[in-house]
Amino acid sequence: MKKFLLLLKKELRELLTPQMIVPFVLIMVVFVVIGKTAGKQVASQASAQDEVLVLDHDTGQLSKIALGSAGQIAKITMAKTTNDAQFVSEMNKRQIALGVIIPADFSMSALNKSNATVKTYSTFKDFSLSASKKSSTLSSVVMMINDAVSNGLIQLNSPETNPIKLKNPVLAANFVSANGKTVEGSSAAVLGYISQQTNFVPVILFIVIVFAAQMIATAVATEKENKTLETLLSLPVSRKTIVSAKMIAAGLVSLLMAGIYMHGMKNFIGGIGSAATGSTTTGGNVSGIVYSLGLSLSATGYLELGVILFLGILLALAMAMILGAFSEDAKSAQSVITPLMVMVMIPYFATLLLDINQLSPLLRGILYAIPFSHIFLAAPNIIPGNTTFVLWGMLYLFVMFLIFVYVAAKIFSSDLILTMKLNFSKKKS
Repeated sequence: MKKFLLLLKKELRELLTPQMIVPFVLIMVVFVVIGKTAGKQVASQASAQDEVLVLDHDTGQLSKIALGSAGQIAKITMAKTTNDAQFVSEMNKRQIALGVIIPADFSMSALNKSNATVKTYSTFKDFSLSASKKSSTLSSVVMMINDAVSNGLIQLNSPETNPIKLKNPVLAANFVSANGKTVEGSSAAVLGYISQQTNFVPVILFIVIVFAAQMIATAVATEKENKTLETLLSLPVSRKTIVSAKMIAAGLVSLLMAGIYMHGMKNFIGGIGSAATGSTTTGGNVSGIVYSLGLSLSATGYLELGVILFLGILLALAMAMILGAFSEDAKSAQSVITPLMVMVMIPYFATLLLDINQLSPLLRGILYAIPFSHIFLAAPNIIPGNTTFVLWGMLYLFVMFLIFVYVAAKIFSSDLILTMKLNFSKKKS
């Protein structure tokens, strides 16, 4: 055990260098700063209404109703020009990105039961998330105008009728069920909340697995290139102890990197996600609904996710160690782990883009046979409480890990670790 601990300290010392730690910490800081800055920016803009320039040729009762309703969600500024052709120029001069022109026959067309038309204008100065929010504001203004004019027409024709009840005679009481519990709420809001909380997990898993594989493969290749591996193997230490120390050290470093990435990415996606939706909240008491349904990650859920992630990292390390043994130097180590990268990318994109339950039994079986699929499928099964699937995935990963560790130990226990290599160059005749 003492020799193992000494080797473990040696490997950790070689892996945890300032050259490796500083970039990861800086990445986390950048993610956190961007996320928090975006969140604060959206929060400050949430209370400020977008400005809309309006040219009203109608000035009738219905156009006044329309502008009054639009003023509830936007800052209405009346245009100084009376010419449609000069309207866009005035928008640019006054630096107003949104505009609406109400034609002279607006009220008359609506009263004659024909479609009234308004013209909307948008000026693009950039293509950021803020510009997307402004575009949605203009659509909301048109919807508010349409709703207000509709209510006005109903009241003019039938003063005693409630327009809201007439247009919406059926009200929906929405309920969401999960884990044997039923709570009143919107399923779309719940799904959006859960997605916002978990959509960074597959990205982190992919980054960490790729990073861990490259790290251990490069380490083995570097030791072969520098001839230090021969010295290490000549020590009176079991080859299995050397393999175990290398993988455990790399696994611990990878978990540390996973924690750093998860913290940074959670802040980043939280801020950017609120910017994309134009709000810093997920709507009402959605978090309370999710908690009541037991769809949030508990301490046990985080533990399960951590365990299966660690097993996946160890399996990737065992496979990368075998592949790294084929490389001649650190440069070639990046190419020899390509098969492992493919095995990680297939389930990553499959679980990110497809509904696994809708696949044919054959394709689903092939996907489940790839060990790393169970890592990416862990969070979607932990949240609804499908613990059995997660436990079987852990067992499968552990068995595969033992198999590849056995193969790696066999390679390190022989002279193959020093002699085997892949050479794609053509032999000279």
